[in-house]
Amino acid sequence: MAQFTKHTDDAVLWNCFRNGDEDAYTELARRYYRPLAQYGRRFTPNMQVVEDALQDLLVHLWLHRESLNETPSVRFYLLKSFRNRILKTIKPLAEEVELTNHFDDLNAEFSREDSMIQGENDLALKKQVRNVMNQLPSRQQEVIYLRFFQNLKPEEIAGLLSINPQSVSNLIQRALHNLREIWTSASSYSLFFYSFYQILY
Repeated sequence: MAQFTKHTDDAVLWNCFRNGDEDAYTELARRYYRPLAQYGRRFTPNMQVVEDALQDLLVHLWLHRESLNETPSVRFYLLKSFRNRILKTIKPLAEEVELTNHFDDLNAEFSREDSMIQGENDLALKKQVRNVMNQLPSRQQEVIYLRFFQNLKPEEIAGLLSINPQSVSNLIQRALHNLREIWTSASSYSLFFYSFYQILY
């Protein structure tokens, strides 16, 4: 078995996994478990449902690895597969599972970048950034998350959400415009976008 690290390219991992390499499968699961779980919280705050759907997906991938095709983007493939699976999971449970209209998982993603913004003042600014993001409509939050946190291209987001690429571009532009509108304090405006882009990049 080959040795894989966090620097190993996704495409290499994917092809090795398809050929039955358990280490490649383990590295893919480690790499994507957290972002997929956070994305699942877009659809329900019930983490048991999210984790069950994610475990089902991982088992399905391993059992059907030999029939999987190559993919230009492993991240996109996994996000799309998980999105389809969790929507299928929560549909019959609509009366039992609480659905969410907010991207609370963005807060967890922000915490991943704590090393970028340090100090009490900066942490307070980060909290303000979170609050501003939470005021966006849920679809705008989703495209911002997919574009900047998951690094998907507009064409990929379009495929994931079953809308056209121009609609994705419009949503992103509208979301950024709304962020500027929400953040009304002129003195804090530049600090907000510095903080925001530090987190995104």
